[in-house]
Amino acid sequence: MNNSNLQKSLKKYFEIDFGDKRLRERLLMFVESRFKHPDKSILGSSSCRSQAKAFYRLINNDKLDITKIINSVRAETLSRMCGKVLLIQDTTEINLHGHKKTEDIGYCSNITRGIRVHSCIAISPEGVPFGLLSQSYETREEAKSPLSKHEKSLLPIEDKESFRWIETLINSTVEIPKGVHFITICDREGDIYEFYSEAIKRGEDFIIRAVQNRRTDENEKILTKLREAKPIDKVMIHIPRNSRKNIPAREVEMEIAYAQVNIIKPTKIKDKQIAPQLSINLVRITEIKPQKNEEKIEWILATNLPLSDNSSVMEIVEHYTQRWKIERFHYVLKSGLGAEKIQQRSYETIKPVLLIYSVIALYILSITYMSRVLPDLPCTIFFDDDEWQYLYRIIHKTKKAPKTPYSISEAVAYLGELGSYKRAPSDGPPGVKSIWNGLLKLYIIMDALVGQG
Repeated sequence: MNNSNLQKSLKKYFEIDFGDKRLRERLLMFVESRFKHPDKSILGSSSCRSQAKAFYRLINNDKLDITKIINSVRAETLSRMCGKVLLIQDTTEINLHGHKKTEDIGYCSNITRGIRVHSCIAISPEGVPFGLLSQSYETREEAKSPLSKHEKSLLPIEDKESFRWIETLINSTVEIPKGVHFITICDREGDIYEFYSEAIKRGEDFIIRAVQNRRTDENEKILTKLREAKPIDKVMIHIPRNSRKNIPAREVEMEIAYAQVNIIKPTKIKDKQIAPQLSINLVRITEIKPQKNEEKIEWILATNLPLSDNSSVMEIVEHYTQRWKIERFHYVLKSGLGAEKIQQRSYETIKPVLLIYSVIALYILSITYMSRVLPDLPCTIFFDDDEWQYLYRIIHKTKKAPKTPYSISEAVAYLGELGSYKRAPSDGPPGVKSIWNGLLKLYIIMDALVGQG
């Protein structure tokens, strides 16, 4: 299992010169260890106590510069990008409330100790991740701000927590390769006037879930205006599964409307360099027949992309539906890799571990969604000969493996089955939980077989 395709693929994200070759090699060993044994502690996933001690020294080594790691991860992500790329931003809270011995941990919410992690992931329009472009961390010193809501609203944007959306826009869109068209996508927290102003000034495209009922130059409210607009068409939209509410994925009939408006700068924004008004396009998509006892689905999207016809409107909607991939990313990060179980003694040593886990989480997502978008690719893009051969033998209960590699879609189906996916015809392809469980069992079995040999 040494030098597996997994290690070869992941190590490209960590081509880092720390000035210490051993430190880099130890980092690669740590990445592979965490991928293969995410359910175990660092000690439990190590081959021996000396290796565990080496991993702990790695995490606490001052030379393990998180900026260098982020830059390396970003460079590898950029090298994989081509054509149109969706840059999806979002924040997740890492709950560390029970970690009483961890130093320097403040609050990630009004009651919970932890870290807020804000990420920008790059994916194809079909939903296959290229990798991580940006990640930042913050922990509040106090559970609640001493300022009132009104006082906070009057602060310059640079002094607000919401500035992370603009900062990430700037950081994630530098040095984009030529020929790549990137579109930043954010949920409702990104509905910030200063964000629109910065993006338009920089000539960068965006799609943002609008929730603020902003005023136009014609003294109209944008949400009210769009809700009163006559729908132009009806379409069927695939709505991803809502794991929080236990609602399965489904096809929903929806109606669409759109308009171009000029929004005016809120009076509370005193910065004279912020444009007094901005021209944006709005798209409204609304569920026609909501499910019983369920709130009607409505998205109002703000964008600077052109709306020339129905197909261009639908393309914007389809791009926005890919935003849920970052929810899957957070799900794998926390539920699959146990980010909230990281046992480190300080805020500074937790951050590089979170970053490494994030790269691994996106790798798992890549395996899952590549198999759906390009199912006929050979499984060798992710697995070495030992891995795909053992996987075949385990599933088919045979001592003989095929001489030629099978497809990535077959490999993912086998992983899903190994990860307790039922493979019923109505279930669709395996999800990320089945994939990470399948990978975990595969490596456990391989470790056992290698130990016997």
